[in-house]
Amino acid sequence: MFETKRIALPPSPVLRPNGRTQNRREWICLLVSLAILGQVYMAIQYCSVSILPWKHDHHAANSTLGFGGIYAVSRRGSPRRQSLLSAGTLSGLDITLPVQPIWADEDIARIRAPENSFLDRGSALAWLGHRNALEKFLKSTDDTALIMEDDVDWDTRLRTQQIPQTAYAIRELLGSHDGYYGRTDLWDIIWLGHCGDYFDATKGSEIPVIKSYNDPAMPDLEELHPWTRGFLEEIGANHNQQRLVHASVQPLCTFAYAITRKAAEKVLNELTVREPSRDSESPCKAYDVRLLEGCRDEGMRCISVNPELFHHSGLGSEIAQVSDERPIENQETSSHERLVESPTTNIRCSARSRKWKEIQDSVTDPSINAEQFVRDLAELSAECYIDDL
Repeated sequence: MFETKRIALPPSPVLRPNGRTQNRREWICLLVSLAILGQVYMAIQYCSVSILPWKHDHHAANSTLGFGGIYAVSRRGSPRRQSLLSAGTLSGLDITLPVQPIWADEDIARIRAPENSFLDRGSALAWLGHRNALEKFLKSTDDTALIMEDDVDWDTRLRTQQIPQTAYAIRELLGSHDGYYGRTDLWDIIWLGHCGDYFDATKGSEIPVIKSYNDPAMPDLEELHPWTRGFLEEIGANHNQQRLVHASVQPLCTFAYAITRKAAEKVLNELTVREPSRDSESPCKAYDVRLLEGCRDEGMRCISVNPELFHHSGLGSEIAQVSDERPIENQETSSHERLVESPTTNIRCSARSRKWKEIQDSVTDPSINAEQFVRDLAELSAECYIDDL
């Protein structure tokens, strides 16, 4: 059903024959034999990529991307909220903003390691914010949730094109077509947004299967972040708009991750109750590091979408501001809506681009629904419409 392609991972060092060959023919035969053995070795040692055909008949995902709900980690008064909700409306997403308590020093002390804490104030507040979102999820009756940070960006075609094909690839990876992302007892976390799950090419030997699919909404190789482009080229996934799903190796940054109820309970009750006590050789400086450790060291079954579908936008880091004791701007006092001015890393057609608002504001004909007009433009699949503006 599927064409299978081997990742072009670097082979092991060439073995040099011992002893002398008797003649030129024997020498050639020896080289041929070694080449064949090398191919066999590669086939056994390294993972394969199954190239999945593009499915034109995929239906758009629902307003929660096939999960029970979408929860955004966002503090009260954040100036990012309006642009997040506007991007959600543009993309047809239903995003819930759980109310966060006003965290006190006692709350921060409660999650820090009792001694030798490496958790700065900004990271501690983010830690508490993610826990709060998971707690709100577990108060629902849903089996899964997507947790996102309030400054992330995504492509305008996320719901209609990217998620349906990604979900299909994940079902193929799991070998389960029960449920939109396969059976929920087969996975714990799906890293849809991260700042990289980079691994050495030889690590491919530890991944049984990688599913690859074409994503027309993905940037071309030369438009990707240099680290992402270098990673894809190293493992041989160097065709334009080739996206992968695979068992997580080293994912970092919790821009957007899906999680099951059982996994959320484990994260809340075991992994993130408080910062683990460590020495300076192996500190745990943030919530995303703890989640990575859950996938890598604590037996959680995690899947990465590579490159990521969500990425941190260029709106600045509130974690850094808090940790540097700089004032945090509130939405009530903000003089302008926070919108993305420049392209977001690894995102082709930004849902949070200022240009969408400019287009909507420019519609003066009362017979035209300006919001729907902009949404229709955002759905153009061949290219990103706003690139031409």
